[in-house]
Amino acid sequence: MSGEARALFIGRFQPLHWGHVKVVEWLLSQHDEVVVAIGSADRALTFENPFTPGERVEMFLRHFGRNCRLVYCTVPDTGSSASLWGAYLRHWCPRHHAIYSNNPWVAAALSYWGVKVRGHPQFGSYSATTVRLLMARGDERWRELVPSAVAAYIEEIHGVERMRALYATEGSGLSDSRGTLL
Repeated sequence: MSGEARALFIGRFQPLHWGHVKVVEWLLSQHDEVVVAIGSADRALTFENPFTPGERVEMFLRHFGRNCRLVYCTVPDTGSSASLWGAYLRHWCPRHHAIYSNNPWVAAALSYWGVKVRGHPQFGSYSATTVRLLMARGDERWRELVPSAVAAYIEEIHGVERMRALYATEGSGLSDSRGTLL
């Protein structure tokens, strides 16, 4: 362990996929506890943010169980006000000693508060956007990109049907993580 007891891992987790799982496992090997900060908590039921904050927490619980080394918090968006992001994390999340994210906006927003954001290893080329697109198109390969317990939960809450409906209304002009129009 690094001596820094608690790490904060920021993401939207729309949905939780194997890349997220591997980062959490890596963080748990480096720190005593991991706070999972579920961002865009005030956004749901859109193609980009199809799942509610409670559903995203449930995805973690379904895969990791009631791991006492994981702590969860939800953080709403700031309305693009980068200068508020640090205040939001302090207000909405438990105390932490290190912050991890590979999102450049998060790093820039937190640098305003003098907070250093650490990058984490990439474990494969997983993308929640790709998972959502596969679901929306009815392509069963999405199941390979998420833990089986998460796939079962998404089915339970009719997440595939939700994605198909959201894609039908919002899908025009969407692109995948490589910028390819879909």
